[in-house]
Amino acid sequence: MKRIKLVCDRLHYPIPSICAIMMLIYLSPFVGSWLNYVAFLICIYRLIRYDERIFSVDYCCLVSVAAIFALPSGRSLVVILSLIAIVWFIIRNELVLDNSSMFLLLLICYLLLRMQFSFSNFVLCVSQLLIIYLMISFLDEQTIVLNLELFVLGVSVSSVYALIFRSSPAIVKIIGKEVPAYFGSDLTRFHGLFRDPNYYMSLVIMSIVLLTLLNLKKYISKRLFMLGITFMLLFGALTYSKTFLVLLCLYWLLCLFYLIRDKHYILAVTFTVSTVLLALLLSKTLFATTLYRITNASSVNELTTGRLVILDEYLREISSSPGIMLWGKGLSAHLLKKGTHNLFLEIQYYLGLFGLILFLLYFGILIIRIYKKYATGNAKSKLFNYSPLIVFIVIFFSLQGMFSVSVYTLLYLAIISIGIQQNDCLQGKELLN
Repeated sequence: MKRIKLVCDRLHYPIPSICAIMMLIYLSPFVGSWLNYVAFLICIYRLIRYDERIFSVDYCCLVSVAAIFALPSGRSLVVILSLIAIVWFIIRNELVLDNSSMFLLLLICYLLLRMQFSFSNFVLCVSQLLIIYLMISFLDEQTIVLNLELFVLGVSVSSVYALIFRSSPAIVKIIGKEVPAYFGSDLTRFHGLFRDPNYYMSLVIMSIVLLTLLNLKKYISKRLFMLGITFMLLFGALTYSKTFLVLLCLYWLLCLFYLIRDKHYILAVTFTVSTVLLALLLSKTLFATTLYRITNASSVNELTTGRLVILDEYLREISSSPGIMLWGKGLSAHLLKKGTHNLFLEIQYYLGLFGLILFLLYFGILIIRIYKKYATGNAKSKLFNYSPLIVFIVIFFSLQGMFSVSVYTLLYLAIISIGIQQNDCLQGKELLN
């Protein structure tokens, strides 16, 4: 695999054409879907013209606009682009089988066996599994940082765009109307360019985690970090998501744990006091509506928005027979009134225990692969790199997304962030050329 040896070459990311792509996508709802086709052709040009690392950064940019970068039928062009990229990379490079690729082939074969009549869902899953494997194969330290930075930038720009045009008929036609914050409320829950505010929230909370990681590793300045966090808190608060608030508390605990573990006691006390003061202020302003949703819940089931009942229904269905428990109901299985609201339970429902184990083993091997490749330096300073993965796991205990491109992108980012290295020369860093 000769091209893998070239990843040590410095990456010069071409900015003008990706800006043109994003601009065409943003204009497409108001001008016409043909602009998406033009943007798609430019993506294909970049795919052929540049290497795999450039595509990985493009992939992270496009996920935040996947809903509007789509065919009239609703099929995201990100999936089609991933499929073309897979074929191109395989043609251009000599494939070498290793442990992760063997598990990947086994997982794809199993998905094929359980596909039934759900061809589109099968294609989406396989395309994302393959493209993640190929992108990780060509990673280097610089590409990891660019992936994280451009993802956060993409989420930021798409959020501003969606906020400005949130009531526009063209956007409402694509992603639907915003839902009320609670029964009888005049407030509506901001959902970015997603149909469900909770899935948009997952991109926002991951952006907060990655911004913290980039600042800790000295890839962005404190001023840029504070600006980014402020905007993300605003966008997240507008979703009125209870899960978002819970995840913020979890992330605060993770930060406090790492500060205490590294014996930064004075910083830990300062961090705690400032957070308490900020929380008191935000509880009366930005997060007042979300706290109202939490404190006015009359039961645990209402607090979880009916998720406990949904989980119980799926668990009973899965345990109803040994066949369903082991092999699942297949990709064509009908939902039980609503979705599972749990990614791991969703995989279990469709693919059974065997499919869930294959998924966990495959991504576990990718995590180990990243760890072994980049496990150098101070162990304490690298421990925080696992925060995005921890947050991802917690998020998707309350959300599903086996058939969503954004979920695979978040998982990809959570895995590669394990390999981010400390940067001690912020002033001399010139990643974008």
